[in-house]
Amino acid sequence: MNTVLTPAALEATKALVRLLLQREREGHQKAPVGGDQLPAGLRQQLDAVPKEALLASIRRHRLEGLLRRDPLVARLLPELQAALQVLARQDAMAALALTGLTREMAALFEQAAMPMLVIKGIPLALQTTGSLTARGRGDLDLLVDPRQLPAAVALLESAGFSRCPGQFPRQLGSVWGRYSRWAGYEFSLARQGPAGLQWIDLHWALSNVREPLPSFESAWQCGEQLDLNGQLVRTLSRLHAFRHACAHAAKDDWMCLRNLIDIDRLADQLKGCDLGRLRHQPTVRWSGAVTHAVTANEALHHLNRGRPSAGSARAMVRAAHAQARPWRSQGPGPWTPQSWASTVGRLLLLSRAPRDWLRTLLFFTLLPAAFSDPDTGEDRGLAGFLQARIIRLRQRLNERRPSDQAANASLPEADSKPKEVAARSN
Repeated sequence: MNTVLTPAALEATKALVRLLLQREREGHQKAPVGGDQLPAGLRQQLDAVPKEALLASIRRHRLEGLLRRDPLVARLLPELQAALQVLARQDAMAALALTGLTREMAALFEQAAMPMLVIKGIPLALQTTGSLTARGRGDLDLLVDPRQLPAAVALLESAGFSRCPGQFPRQLGSVWGRYSRWAGYEFSLARQGPAGLQWIDLHWALSNVREPLPSFESAWQCGEQLDLNGQLVRTLSRLHAFRHACAHAAKDDWMCLRNLIDIDRLADQLKGCDLGRLRHQPTVRWSGAVTHAVTANEALHHLNRGRPSAGSARAMVRAAHAQARPWRSQGPGPWTPQSWASTVGRLLLLSRAPRDWLRTLLFFTLLPAAFSDPDTGEDRGLAGFLQARIIRLRQRLNERRPSDQAANASLPEADSKPKEVAARSN
């Protein structure tokens, strides 16, 4: 999904999302009888965009599930109908595979009497739409008690999963392992499944920015239990899921429209709650403004008291740039000290807690991934860490030379998740 998106394709995609979500809120899942009932200008806007660019935008923002749910799409995009059906079928099959993995892991932790919540994924799809396949493909995200992290890793390894080298210290009880658990909040495990690699993101916190989000204890106590084809699965309450969706989208610069759709749908689920009391949290206020600009959901309008603040306005500008970049791109051009400082500064604004500021600064300075050798998986001490970071800094500074930029433009980010470096199709 590295296609460069055109502004026209992105804006047409947003207009289509706005219409489909409005129809979803109104319960109009049947196609209108007359063509004159279509919004004025939308068909012209869609027709003006090359179909390849529009399809690239739909795939980039992971919208196959949304488009599959409304029969109106066939009338609006007849030329793309065959391609969209194929993509939607693949997306639904991936969601069903994720459902099976979710049930398996829920049963595994239940048998071990170890508390665990499944976040995002299939439970969120059920909470917001009632359909297992509505959100489509993704990884399995598990949240465990931070005190039980080593036991949770051992349990997953007993089920055939293994940790990825070069991502996190293997010795979780060592000095640098304890530091990384404090500074970080997740790492990935993988195993070979019948249809390819299966990935689990194991969380012991919802973000390294902790203050706007519930602790594991609070999330567990307030959690919601869902029946997933006969297997009980515990997940976040809708209010906690809303706060998490806002924080998750803000961390990623609101780069994916599917994440904004989650916020929109959760806001509809929480119409009986006073979301205005959350406006003091920057992640909620800014994510509400960005989502409202795309979906026009009035349930989000009052988060900014009717008029976006300066911070919300800046968030909308950042979101527009991020949504036009290739998937998981960290920004235009090669790494620079200025881009590093910009990323850290942006993340510092997501919380008002000094402990979160310190955690963020240390995370991006003493990166947990650098305490693990990516080739051997063995842990590095401080000396090995410093040597690896110096080598990486020299590589990045060399990438700034014009002669190296073209060669490095397509390389994966060295600090990216291993599953993204592996260039999965989804």
